[in-house]
Amino acid sequence: MKSLSWRKRGFILAFLAPTLICFFVFYLYPIVTVFLTSFCKWDFSNITSPQFFGIKEMWTNYKYILQTYPFFWEGLRNSVIWSLLGLFLQIPIATIFALAFSRKMKGVKIARNIFIIPNMISTAAMGMIFLQLYSPLYGVVNPVIRIFKKDFTENILLLKGPAFWALTFAYIFFTGTTTLMILGNIMAVPEEVREAAMLDGASGFKQDLYITIPMIKGTLKMVSILAATSGFLLYNEVFFLTKGAAGTYSISYIIRELAITSPKTQFGRANTVAVIQILAGMLIILLVNFIYRERKQKKRYNEVGEGA
Repeated sequence: MKSLSWRKRGFILAFLAPTLICFFVFYLYPIVTVFLTSFCKWDFSNITSPQFFGIKEMWTNYKYILQTYPFFWEGLRNSVIWSLLGLFLQIPIATIFALAFSRKMKGVKIARNIFIIPNMISTAAMGMIFLQLYSPLYGVVNPVIRIFKKDFTENILLLKGPAFWALTFAYIFFTGTTTLMILGNIMAVPEEVREAAMLDGASGFKQDLYITIPMIKGTLKMVSILAATSGFLLYNEVFFLTKGAAGTYSISYIIRELAITSPKTQFGRANTVAVIQILAGMLIILLVNFIYRERKQKKRYNEVGEGA
C-alpha cells in the first residue's frame, strides 16, 4: 500500500512538474528579481551588474519615485481612476449587453456578432483608429464640437481634462470579451429555474435581478478583477494616443519611460514602480473580493431577518 501511495504521489508530482517549472521560471523568478532590483542602483552605467544600495540607502529608488519623479502621482491617480471605471462602468455595461444578447429574439445573433467584431481588433490598432478620429484636421470629433463651439480648432488630445476622457472612451466601451464570458455563464443557467420563476409571475427584469445575476456572481467577480486590473495596467491607448501628454500618464507608461525611453535607462527605478504596480494589483483583487463578500453577507443577513 505504501508503494502504491508513493506511486500516486510521484504521478501527481510528475503531472504538476511542467506547470510548476513554468510558474517558477516565468512568473516567480521575474517578480522576485523586480523586487530585489528595486533596492539597487541599476541604470545605463551598470546594466549588467545591479548594485545594492546598502541598508542605509536601500530606499533611494522609492524616495526618488515618490518624492522627485514628476509624473508618478499623476500616473497613479489616472491608473486608479481607470481601474475604478473598469469595475463600476465597464462591468455593468458588459452585463447589460450580455443579458440583452441572452434573450431569444429575432436578430439577436446578428447584433451579437456585430458587437463582437470591434473587439477582434488589437488595442494598438484601435489606438491608431481613435488617433484619426480625434485628429483636428480630418477627424469626426472636432466637427461635432464645433456645433456647440464654432471657433474650436484644438486637438482634444492635447487639452488637459478632455484628453483624459478622450483616452478613456477609446477603451472603456469595448467589452466584447467580458460580455462573452458573462453571456456564456448566463446561457448555463438551467432553463427549469427560469420556467419556475415565470410560473411565479417573475418578469424578465425580475428574473435577471433576482435569479440570473446571483447565479453568475462567480463569473461577475472574475471579470470584475480582470476589468479593474486591465484599467490599472492601461498602456497601449496611452502610447498611441497621447504618450502621456496633457495629464494622461499611466503607471505602465511610466515604467516604459524609465526603462526604455529615458536617456539614462533607469531599470532600478522602473522596477520600483513595477513593485508598486504589483502591490496595487493585489489591493485591487482584495477590493473586488471585499465588494462581493459584502454583498453576500448582506444577502445572508436579509435572509435571516426574513426567517425571524
